[in-house]
Amino acid sequence: MKKLIRALKWFFALLVIACTGLWLGGYGYIFRAVSMTYLVGQTGPGIDEKESFYNDTLSSADDSAPWSEHPNTSDLKLPPSLEAKMKEIQTAGFLVIQDEKILYEQYWDGFTKHHTTNSFSAAKSIVSLLIGIAVEEGFIRSIDDSAGDYLEGFKLDGKENITIRNLLTMSSGLNWTESGANPFSNTAEAYYGYDLVGLIDRLSVDANPGIEFKYQSGNTQILGFILEAATKQSISSYAERVFWNKIGAVHDAYWNLDDENGKAKAFCCFYATPRDFARVGQLILNNGVWNNEQVVPAAYVDECFIPADLTDKGKSLDRYGLHWWMLNYNGIDVRYARGIFGQYIIVLPEKNLVIVRTGKEREQVNGGGHPADIYYYLDAALDLTEQVNA
Repeated sequence: MKKLIRALKWFFALLVIACTGLWLGGYGYIFRAVSMTYLVGQTGPGIDEKESFYNDTLSSADDSAPWSEHPNTSDLKLPPSLEAKMKEIQTAGFLVIQDEKILYEQYWDGFTKHHTTNSFSAAKSIVSLLIGIAVEEGFIRSIDDSAGDYLEGFKLDGKENITIRNLLTMSSGLNWTESGANPFSNTAEAYYGYDLVGLIDRLSVDANPGIEFKYQSGNTQILGFILEAATKQSISSYAERVFWNKIGAVHDAYWNLDDENGKAKAFCCFYATPRDFARVGQLILNNGVWNNEQVVPAAYVDECFIPADLTDKGKSLDRYGLHWWMLNYNGIDVRYARGIFGQYIIVLPEKNLVIVRTGKEREQVNGGGHPADIYYYLDAALDLTEQVNA
């Protein structure tokens, strides 16, 4: 018994020392991470944990109008194999819009069309559109401006060479550690931590900018700070005025903050309904136009889908432009935003299609740099269009 008591004392002493070390070492956010994951039966972030953080609210549009329904769709069904896949990777919602009408909509696991869920990195593509709008409005002169033209912390130590374009094309050369699994990564600290400004300030230059594609959430966070410095308002307030209200959002959206009255997590964590996420896709399909108003400059939308002139693991980059992804699927041009757990806003211009998928899992990224599950959603949507046109 004495040995057991002695062992427990050592255990708790070491636990206190370890916890103190984590806190003093700047890893105090890990306690929040553990409480939000392992203590509630999760192994990572969830799509429905908005209330665990402070949030900015982006109010819905005063003149919002819901999507109309596509005629003759009552008998449409997903092929059984695709339906099984949807369930297997814990899809929450699947929505297909064609010709600006709802062609198909289905939800699983208690989620509905009214649920707002986390965009994760699909928010990056929204931030890109905000940059394009800010250039058009004159708040930002050009995406070839130095980040240091707007942020004091980017005027020295090689950071003055980083441009907004470098940030948009994921080629800043900063030493950000990107990982969805490593609790000591910069990404984990950004998600669970309380000081995004301090985190960004600690970054240093690791390589020459504008040379190599290296996906880093920190680049988007810096873009968020640039938007706030240029417009002199929070990114959420700016987005509400020039973007969310303009596309007629029916529901409020929410952007997670790092603390009370803190900074929005521009790199992720934009909560909206599937139907409102579809409006982002429709805006891209319309080349930046909504209700006859040019919300995002057409030239900027076009540039979003020109592969950046960078190397990508020794080859020319062919899948990423200005914070938007692209691929060719059986000769079909596909443009999309994506999040780590299978959040997608997918646009097929030649099919006049918008696809939104929300969920809790996605499959591994393939050799071409695209998550394997995106092809399920493309196949499902294309099958549905064939059914309705049969």
